[in-house]
Amino acid sequence: MNREEILKKAQNRKANQMDEMELDILQKSSYVGMIIGLIVCLILMCIKMFYNQPYQDIYSVYCSVMCGQHMYKWFRQKEKAILFCGVIWGLIAIVFFIAYITKIL
Repeated sequence: MNREEILKKAQNRKANQMDEMELDILQKSSYVGMIIGLIVCLILMCIKMFYNQPYQDIYSVYCSVMCGQHMYKWFRQKEKAILFCGVIWGLIAIVFFIAYITKIL
């Protein structure tokens, strides 16, 4: 692309539309956020295990977030692999939720 095409593309872009760099930053920040969330879940799990409390609630929430992310990606991209991952994350979240409920009752 030459300079005029790049300028025209930038001018035709909607005011709230992200460019490629902003989309890349958003994607990487989402990934880093999920890794940090997993680390926090591990720490909370260790604390709950130390005090002999059920910890499945933590992973139920984490898996629900991952399910939501994948289902939104599938809704926008319509790729079967993303749908499969979203369903698996959702099922894991349900299993953790049921396990937590049975332990506290």
